[in-house]
Amino acid sequence: MLKCGDTFLTGDGDEDNFHLWIIVTPATEGEVVTVCLVTANKRTERLVVLKPGDHPFVKHDSAISYNFSKIRLVADIEALLENGFANSKEPMPPDVLLRIQAGVVDSDFTPNGVRAFYREVMA
Repeated sequence: MLKCGDTFLTGDGDEDNFHLWIIVTPATEGEVVTVCLVTANKRTERLVVLKPGDHPFVKHDSAISYNFSKIRLVADIEALLENGFANSKEPMPPDVLLRIQAGVVDSDFTPNGVRAFYREVMA
C-alpha cells in the first residue's frame, strides 16, 4: 500500500521527460495528492527547491512544480508500478516532505481543486 512520502518515477515514454512524483497526503477514499519534481531553471517556480542530498534521486537543483499537482487514485499508481510504467524510488525524508507539503497550500500554481482536497485531507 502506498503512503504519504512515497515516490515514483514515471513519464511519457521519453527518458528525458521522466519525473519524480511524490505522494504528499495519506490515502483518503483511495485517493492521494501527488506533486512533481522537475529540473530547476529560470522559468521554474522556486518555492521549494531540492538540492543534492535532499533525496537520492536529486543530482542537481530541482524544484517542485505545483502546477502539475494531481489528485490520483492509489489503484492507478499501483497499476503503473505493477505494469512497469513507473518505478518506485526511495521515500522522501520527513523534513523534506514537510517543506514540499507546505508548498501545496502556499504555491499560486497549485490547482484550486488539489489545494482544497489537500486542506480537507490534512485538516
